Amino acid sequence: MVYAIASYTLTLGALGLYWALLAHRRREFADAHARATGGVLEDPRRGFNTGALLLAPLWMLRHGMVLPGAVLLLPCLAIVPLYQREMWMPLLFIIMVPVAAGAALGLVGNRIGVTHTGIEAPAAYSASQLPWSLAGIALYTVVLPWAWYFMGGAS
Repeated sequence: MVYAIASYTLTLGALGLYWALLAHRRREFADAHARATGGVLEDPRRGFNTGALLLAPLWMLRHGMVLPGAVLLLPCLAIVPLYQREMWMPLLFIIMVPVAAGAALGLVGNRIGVTHTGIEAPAAYSASQLPWSLAGIALYTVVLPWAWYFMGGAS
């Protein structure tokens, strides 16, 4: 089992981090090119926000949605006790709440983030969101699988 987790974390983690860094670099280069040629800057409100998808409750708390973020944090905290008690039906229902919120925030997160931060430059906004993406990718591809393995879930 340890080999499966190691291959999963190394492969998906490296691909995810590479994808996030490439997306950030693309925005930086497009921003620099538009500034150098006098072209139109792309709208930072467009695109998908990976950090908002993967770290929805924490991202909401940091981006001005304190009450909804705190409410969304409650189902996330209930996942582990439900898993430990093997309560599968409530667990599946509870898991769908953060998944749905994360998907919605992934789609509209850039609009919310630009409004909250006030950063209008695409490269600067992308730089502000890059740590969220990297942390979310690292959490889901490295931290959680290894924590699950060491806590005995992979037995």
